[in-house]
Amino acid sequence: MKGRLIFKTVFVIILTFILIGLIFIIYDKAGTAAHIYNPLLVSDYVIIDESKDCSGEEELIYEDSKYKYYLPCPSSYDISLEWTDGDTDLLKNALNNKKVTIESLEDHGLKVIKHEK
Repeated sequence: MKGRLIFKTVFVIILTFILIGLIFIIYDKAGTAAHIYNPLLVSDYVIIDESKDCSGEEELIYEDSKYKYYLPCPSSYDISLEWTDGDTDLLKNALNNKKVTIESLEDHGLKVIKHEK
């Protein structure tokens, strides 16, 4: 009888530690996922512009309810963003996937032309 009580007590203690460990793992993974997919948690990025020649028509890269935003020339495939965590993405992909805002890009020095709709 005494052995059974000790076994139950040890089992409850081990189960409690396992549950606490699982809670910490889930909490940590949820925080990591939020960091990856939430643009508000990404601390900073650098604009890498590898465009060589800026000639041609303006290129539409984004539009909202008030403006259309253009690059001075077709170069969106030559402009990428590199975040401090090492992740990189093309300019248009980052805008379309809402990783950055057009205001943030302007604050980081991207030259855009705005036309009212």
